[in-house]
Order: sequence, then structure tokens, then C-alpha cells
Amino acid sequence: MEGLTSVVLSLGSNIENRVLHLERACEQLAQNVGRCTKISRIYETPPFGFEAETNFLNLCLVLETNLTADQLLETLQAIESNLGRIRSDSGYISRTIDIDIIFFGDQIIKSDKLTIPHPFFRTRKFVLAPLIDLGNDLIDPVTHLTIAQIFENCIDKSPITVCKKLIPRPQLFNTLHI
Repeated sequence: MEGLTSVVLSLGSNIENRVLHLERACEQLAQNVGRCTKISRIYETPPFGFEAETNFLNLCLVLETNLTADQLLETLQAIESNLGRIRSDSGYISRTIDIDIIFFGDQIIKSDKLTIPHPFFRTRKFVLAPLIDLGNDLIDPVTHLTIAQIFENCIDKSPITVCKKLIPRPQLFNTLHI
């Protein structure tokens, strides 16, 4: 469809019912951002950059949206807030939901509010592994490398596990219009 941008988002949760938080975020994304065309498997990973008792569940998805990058950021922050996300000025903390913009089409954006591609995605296996699930056609517009190539050279050595029993419910796929 004309006027739509394909965006790639990374979602993570490590508080309370992590699967439910991911599902609710996906539902709100479908309602407020656009149609989902691809979704990864769910992965479990340890917290990155801080200590926490509970591991994260992570996934990535592709949405088609007519929002601008700034509108998308505002919408994602509103969804995070609606789902109980608390922000900290002192660094990383556990959260009900975290939604990051990894790619916004093939655009490279650097502003006071937003950097796209996400500035740290290349160093985080919890983003790269789900990105690989989305297909071989994803190319980093900065390095021009495939996600698989970036994953192979990733300095993050954290364990990452596919949650085979944690597949988004069929009704979630219907909500997302895949």
C-alpha cells in the first residue's frame, strides 16, 4: 500500500506475566500503529546491562505504518506507559514492556529524540536472534550487512533460548492481521 513504511520493532518484558505483556503490547500495536506482517519466535534472555531476578522474554515484529518516526516513538511510549512501564533516569531497570524501534524502512535518522537504526541493536543478541527469524531480507542500512552477519560477529555472549512452548496465541495472529 502506498504511503506505508515497514518498521521493525523489538519487544521485551521481565515483570509479572511476561507473555501477557508481550501479547497486550502486540494488540495495542495493531490498534495504534499498523498491520503486522511478520513476527518472530519468543526468546528468553538474561537482563542486559543490569541485574534482575527474572529473565526477559523478547520478540521482534514487522509492522506497516503510516506514522512518521516521531509519531511512532510517541505512540510506542504511550503503549509502554499504558502497560505499566516505569522509566528510570539512573539506568536500566526491570519493566513490564520495552518497545524499541530497530528500523524505520531503510531510513537513517539522528535527532535529539530518536536514532534509527537503534544505536545498540548490533551488540544485543536478544534483538539479533529474533530479527533473524524475520527473514534474510533485513539489511542494516548503516553497515549494509545482513542480520545474520551481524549476529555472527556480535560481542554479546549471553545465553539465548527459544521458548518453543511460548508461541503467540492464534488469536493474537488474527489481531495482528498477519
